[in-house]
Amino acid sequence: MRRHQKTFEGEYECSALQLSTTSVIAQSSGLLEAAIDEDTVLLSIERGTCYSLNRIGSRIWGMLASPARIADVCTTLVAEYRIDRDTCERQVIDLVEELQAEGLIAKTRE
Repeated sequence: MRRHQKTFEGEYECSALQLSTTSVIAQSSGLLEAAIDEDTVLLSIERGTCYSLNRIGSRIWGMLASPARIADVCTTLVAEYRIDRDTCERQVIDLVEELQAEGLIAKTRE
């Protein structure tokens, strides 16, 4: 995920999620998004920041339109792409932690 611009300065406090493959997460509300080819551009009006997700990040983002367990997201990705389960879980959790730090997703339950 790349952050493209920040239109104002400020410190953001985000409580860190304790994530595991059993965590259920979903997109936060209040974001604008647009698909550009296979990428997704997200705009947080609240933060004044624009983000871009590549093809696989966009696929993960789409799966988080409704609450999803990280393990279920990884099951789908392992079936669709040539990636082993452990690597997939680690990379999905890394992306989700970045999205959470920016306020783009929320943990709904364990």
